[in-house]
Amino acid sequence: MSFTLNDTMHLATSHAISDETAALMLCAEGAALSEAGNTTGAIGCYTAAIAKAPAVLELYLVLANAQLLAGDELGARGTLQRALRHAARADAASEFTLGKALVEAGAGAAAVSCFRRVRAEHPNDGAAASALAASLREAQQPDDAWTQAAAALALNPNDPATLLTASLIRHDLGDLPGALALCEQSLTLRPNSPGTRVTRGYLRHLLGDARGGWSDFESRARPAPDTSALQWQGESLQGHTITVIGEQGAGDQFQFLRFVQHPLLRAATRVIVTCQPEAVALLQAAGFDAVARNTPVQTDFWTPLLSLPLLLDVDADWRAPDARNYIDIPDVTRRASPRVQRVGVVWAGNPLHRNDAVRSIPASLLHALPRTHPKVTFVCMQPDADRDDIPAAAWEKPHLRDWLATARELCTLDMLMTVDTGIAHLAGALGIPVWIMLPHVPDWRWGMHGNTTPWYPAARIFRQPARGDWSRVLTNVSAALSGAELGPL
Repeated sequence: MSFTLNDTMHLATSHAISDETAALMLCAEGAALSEAGNTTGAIGCYTAAIAKAPAVLELYLVLANAQLLAGDELGARGTLQRALRHAARADAASEFTLGKALVEAGAGAAAVSCFRRVRAEHPNDGAAASALAASLREAQQPDDAWTQAAAALALNPNDPATLLTASLIRHDLGDLPGALALCEQSLTLRPNSPGTRVTRGYLRHLLGDARGGWSDFESRARPAPDTSALQWQGESLQGHTITVIGEQGAGDQFQFLRFVQHPLLRAATRVIVTCQPEAVALLQAAGFDAVARNTPVQTDFWTPLLSLPLLLDVDADWRAPDARNYIDIPDVTRRASPRVQRVGVVWAGNPLHRNDAVRSIPASLLHALPRTHPKVTFVCMQPDADRDDIPAAAWEKPHLRDWLATARELCTLDMLMTVDTGIAHLAGALGIPVWIMLPHVPDWRWGMHGNTTPWYPAARIFRQPARGDWSRVLTNVSAALSGAELGPL
């Protein structure tokens, strides 16, 4: 005989049983609901169980796991961070378990205290030193992270995971040759590691080896349709149809769309592009045959979007010869000779992005931008901003429903200033002047030097002179706004 949820809740609130027993009953009911496919009900049971027994670590772990299964990564992080404050951890093993769960939920920075205890209790354990190094890296403490990584390498010099962690830390410290050497060592020991190969691809791009970078990117988890279509290998598409499968973030989608206009693909009878649901209307308005990801389509061939540069053997500066912009909204009139310059501002990306703390600017630093400017009207293009984040009430704040609305608003601007997030790529694809503010060690696509990029001719790069120095970036941007770069008004 099994209890219903109401029976369980009634017993769990009864004074006849202990709180811990009630929590275990709620947890068991949650497990049954989860097995039956009722994730929402399971989450409710696990939440109630924690309220009964907030010191039991295992309850937080099962709740966080259920939240991850439901796609609520931020909720899972919050649950595990509450465990840090309230759950009892009797030994280093439980600390390691919690730390590992935090890392898997994308909150590796919060795991530092867990792995410090593990490291203190097991000073000769290379895995403990490596775990602490990785969490310190997530906490943006690469110098301390390297100290722990060096200790881990001394204990386990031939451990491929430790070598990869050390490579990532050297990358964060700006030592790209050192990072590449450690990555190569890791691959020598574990040659079939997809994650290590992709890491090498990032490093190769930053070091200027685009061809090697594209080759290594093929080790990523690539999407594939559930159809009988053949994977395209670069052969002629005359008389055939092909699906180009969007992958990764919106920025990648906009950045790589240029390659869909390559003559080899244009020769196809039909080219279908899959993308995020919120980008479908934009791509269709721009003339692409677009459908939402996971929409069943049947074509002769398919290819992942990010595989196109390798298949087509092209560089970042490739453009369709008859296209000024590769995303264009035909019914939009762009501004010309405005009396007041309109400048959009974006200071943060998606908080779920694992590198968001590095690439985003704290809203509190926006005071470095001029609150008012005689020649500039600032437009807040940050979709989730509230009025407290905006430096001055005079800033405009449009309603951005989706990517098509965002593109239309971008076309009312004379320029966009943004961190490295999806809207930077959309502005570049639209041919709108964009100033991109980058961290000291940027994403693979921007290289390490220079204030221009082959990806977007109308872009200007502003780089951190030192790790974490957004103040100088904003000071430089403000100075440029006051200079001749804006042109006559």
